[in-house]
Amino acid sequence: MSRRRKTNLGLPRRVYVKNGAYRFFSPEPIKNPKTGKLQKWIHLAYAHEGESAMLAALASLLADKRNIEGSMPFVCAEFKARKLGDYGDETRNTYGRYLDVIADDFDEFHAASVTTKDCADFLRNNFKATPNTARKYAGLMAKVFKFVIGELGLRQHNPMDQLDLSGYQVARREKLPTHEQVRMIRDAGMVSKPRKDTGRQEPNPSGPMFQCIIDMTYLCWARAIDVRMLKESQIDGDWIQFKPTKTQKSSGKVVDIFITPEIRAVIDRAREIKRSYKIKGQDSEHDMITPYLFPSRKGTPYTKSGLFSMWDRARERAGIQEEVWFKDLRALGATDAARAGEMKDEIRKRLAHTTTKTSEIYIKEAIPETSKIDLALPWRVSNLKDSI
Repeated sequence: MSRRRKTNLGLPRRVYVKNGAYRFFSPEPIKNPKTGKLQKWIHLAYAHEGESAMLAALASLLADKRNIEGSMPFVCAEFKARKLGDYGDETRNTYGRYLDVIADDFDEFHAASVTTKDCADFLRNNFKATPNTARKYAGLMAKVFKFVIGELGLRQHNPMDQLDLSGYQVARREKLPTHEQVRMIRDAGMVSKPRKDTGRQEPNPSGPMFQCIIDMTYLCWARAIDVRMLKESQIDGDWIQFKPTKTQKSSGKVVDIFITPEIRAVIDRAREIKRSYKIKGQDSEHDMITPYLFPSRKGTPYTKSGLFSMWDRARERAGIQEEVWFKDLRALGATDAARAGEMKDEIRKRLAHTTTKTSEIYIKEAIPETSKIDLALPWRVSNLKDSI
């Protein structure tokens, strides 16, 4: 039971006059809608503005479900504040958007009252036609409710544990771009879209670096983010160390890739292009302040949307109608290696997978296994003439 007021009599619960202003006191820090910061004392109005202004501000504050402890908007806001800092920029931005959608859809729910069926309805109503997105939301919601159980203590079981996601199967991509299609996209990336008045195409200053990123992705079978963010410091003598972003919180796999003559040529081209950007800096070896091997002309790494939009525009200019994605380059490299007879375990290492079963997903055609075991017969075979 709360104590009876001895001062500030007649004011709403938890409202006080301090230093000439009406302020709301929360036992636990809540988000101040004006500053976005977590605070216990929230300014409502100055005393000279009157109680009407205070009451209006108080009503607005209490109407924000993010300030109601235990509500799903509150939980999503808390997850943002406490957990998103553990992720990289792209994941943080994506999860931030997803959490806003979850908070809006579960606006009327308390975290303790959300059932497995509620979660199933949310996925079905919003993402029935996009199974990959549905699975991503399901993965995040499982993390959110784990946070609700372990850190907020608002419930004892995770409603996502019993959720059946079998209806959200992501179709395995079987078709790969041809080598000719990739060549056409590389070439199209070197020029701009034709002008409407003259049909003329201007040289694209970002084209040469775009080609380097394509070539390195194919040669190293790395994900787009790991190539975009590749730093000069990851190159040590004859090796490049990739620390796949996707595996950092799971297997933690790291792969060192030997720099073949083909890879070395891509590195040299990229460094020459960087010098042409004339980004002066403190790196005496490469005369570049940017630490990235494949930077934009500003010296910053390409963004995910920036690189993929460059690829899509180049594909359109090349006149390729099929869905050919940048991420197909990783699977194309692995499939070409399998065609060339590379062992599955070597392919697994290059892809930074823990099992060859996962690697087989990237090999888009049935590659016959070969055998060259040379055994001698352990018993004597008679000459044909002697046996007649």
